[in-house]
Amino acid sequence: MLSDKIKTALKTAEYKGKRYGHSYMIHGEVMKSLFPNGLKCESTEDWNRLGAVNMIVTKLIRYCNQWSNKHQDSIHDLGVYSFILEDIDDSNGS
Repeated sequence: MLSDKIKTALKTAEYKGKRYGHSYMIHGEVMKSLFPNGLKCESTEDWNRLGAVNMIVTKLIRYCNQWSNKHQDSIHDLGVYSFILEDIDDSNGS
């Protein structure tokens, strides 16, 4: 039933908000700081690189929001997305 799915999704969002913090509220400021001169994405490679950087920023914010808990899953994810970024760069002759 649709209403059950919506209730489950709300519970998930509330749980993750408590666990990870509301990273979406600061994500834009972090990205603006990383790209102070703006960013122009034109190629597929540009968008792929930005996608990986976006995930790295998301995981880093989550890790920092759980500083006292030392969230290992976020650390592992950071490593994976870093290697994904390297693979994108390598596959495009950079």
